[in-house]
Amino acid sequence: MKQNLQQRVGCSLTMLRHKAGLSQRSLSSRLSISRSAYCQYEQGTRLPDVHTLYRLCRFYHIQVDTLLNCDTVTALQEYFLYQEYTQKEVRLLVLYNSLSDFSKGRLLERARELAELDARDLQKSFLRDL
Repeated sequence: MKQNLQQRVGCSLTMLRHKAGLSQRSLSSRLSISRSAYCQYEQGTRLPDVHTLYRLCRFYHIQVDTLLNCDTVTALQEYFLYQEYTQKEVRLLVLYNSLSDFSKGRLLERARELAELDARDLQKSFLRDL
């Protein structure tokens, strides 16, 4: 079973790296791991340690359980979702996901208030310029 998991994780890592348009050398360099170690991860002969696994998932903006469950469809969805956002938007999403349901509701209420204030300010500015 362990070998099977290693191969599936390796397949997912290969797919994600290809979608990111990176070589093994450039990815391993970005993550400060040896190319040979990374190659073993993709070949399914070795699983990344917990620290490396965490860094890989952060790099691709996917959940650790998504990679370990070898859910390639979800991994691709998570990867492409975050490609559309700026760094500030990604930080906001990560913070939002760490909140309780109650706090998420409060944050959404406050965001709506801020959006309404911005819309009023924009309207005032527009009317002033006329």
